[in-house]
Formats: sequence, C-alpha cells, structure tokens
Amino acid sequence: MVCQRCLELVTLPIHSECDYAVVREGANTQSVPKGYDVLEVGEDPLDLLGLVEDELLLALPIVPLHDPKDCQQPVGLDEPEPSEDEVTRSNPFSVLAQLKRDPNV
Repeated sequence: MVCQRCLELVTLPIHSECDYAVVREGANTQSVPKGYDVLEVGEDPLDLLGLVEDELLLALPIVPLHDPKDCQQPVGLDEPEPSEDEVTRSNPFSVLAQLKRDPNV
C-alpha cells in the first residue's frame, strides 16, 4: 500500500477476528449464538478463498498512513505562500448576505 501522506510504501499489520456459523441453506438460524455471522451453504462448495479475501479487504485501513513521526511530506508539496502580487478578491456571495439582512427586498 502507498502512504497517503508521503506517497512511500507502507507496511501495516492486519488484524481481523471473524466468527462464522456454517449452516445448510434454508436451515433455522435461530440457534446460532450471538456474535456469529451465518454462512449458508447450499449444494455448491463454500468459496473459502473469496471469504478470506473479503475479510482481508474489510480489515484494510481506509487511508493507509505511516506513523506521523516516521512520515515526511514529499519535497515540493509544501503549501504555497501567498505572494505580494496577488489581489485579494471580495466574496461574490457577500451580496446575498446583504439581501438576507434587508427585509424590504
């Protein structure tokens, strides 16, 4: 995975605990203990590889990042400072704020 802060490769530990109860398709699932996910198995064999792949994808972080003390922002991605030549513009929506205050409009 690529760290979204420094754009370098990051290795993160994956930890996932899954509790499944495998039952026949159409069987009563009322007796399955709480905390277990029900896997209904019909005549087709259980796709264990697909199940493990799905659990690994769910265990991945949404945004992979290094630890902040280990991560450096790439060179050249610093925030540009405003130059003296830039003209400050007024907010185009400030007219709407004036209309909102004036009850006669």
